[in-house]
Amino acid sequence: MVKGARSYNAALERLYRYVREQEKRPSKVRNMVLAQVCQLAQPFTAEQLSKACEQDRISVGTVYNALNLFIDAGIVRAITRQRGKAATEYELITGSASRFLMICKKCGRTVELSDKAIARLIKERKYSNFNIQHFSLFVYGECKICRRKAISIQMRSRSSIE
Repeated sequence: MVKGARSYNAALERLYRYVREQEKRPSKVRNMVLAQVCQLAQPFTAEQLSKACEQDRISVGTVYNALNLFIDAGIVRAITRQRGKAATEYELITGSASRFLMICKKCGRTVELSDKAIARLIKERKYSNFNIQHFSLFVYGECKICRRKAISIQMRSRSSIE
């Protein structure tokens, strides 16, 4: 049994359901990309996935197209990290599809948080034209370590001026 086989089977089932609903055609290459997604350490970049797919001679364009389809199907989620220039990472959605992340804009440190009050608020919210299936909440800011470093630098610069 390959690493991530249980995740792969669940993701493949979700992909088949989505492809049927959207009236798209099934693709063996797309399934091969999905198998690589399930074997990679999570989260991963598109470049890492492309490199993993090189052995199967899958093009970079096909990898990006598959990722977009996986996001639409609710199999993978994209996480944008903003260290210097923005970088996108992806991760397989397993178990609960709802997720809360706090991401430091300076160092990229990510902390997953559990807030039942926010989850309940979002899940109980009713929209007349929309049925919520899952959600992600990304909170961007500055982590405690980066904040301490900034304060330390400020204090040093003030003491050198005096």
